[in-house]
Amino acid sequence: MLKLKNRLIIVILLAIVGVVISAYSLKTHYSLEPSSFCNFNDTFSCDAVNQSWASEIVGVPVALIGLIGYGSLALGGLWLLFVKKITTFAWGAMALASGLGVVFSVYLTSAEIFSLKAYCLLCLISQLVMLLITWLIWNASVARQGLRSWFWSDST
Repeated sequence: MLKLKNRLIIVILLAIVGVVISAYSLKTHYSLEPSSFCNFNDTFSCDAVNQSWASEIVGVPVALIGLIGYGSLALGGLWLLFVKKITTFAWGAMALASGLGVVFSVYLTSAEIFSLKAYCLLCLISQLVMLLITWLIWNASVARQGLRSWFWSDST
């Protein structure tokens, strides 16, 4: 089993990978030129996904939401790594954020599969990264503390 410090370092590194993927996706979202990097055919095309209706929610690019989410997870992981006292609330916040990230990823993957019928390789990698982050955080926090102890303590 991974020690807590090593788990946090992996979460931080994965979140940085997510930041890089989201930043590149945001750049290609606004780019007028096609991105030959991950356009293989009509089915596997980052441009098809990045320029579709599913690339924005209420006018906000999904890649920007990913950038903010991954950045928050990286900062949260750094905070947990360097703060001497790791609180259950902090773990709960990280678990909640990563859980929401997975729900968001499932929504986006569903749009790719059922509506767009096109897949963005970078998006799929990002979704895998979010799953790994969530597994690392939830495995450490839920297994050790249980869901109730994230936000409430019996001593109050």
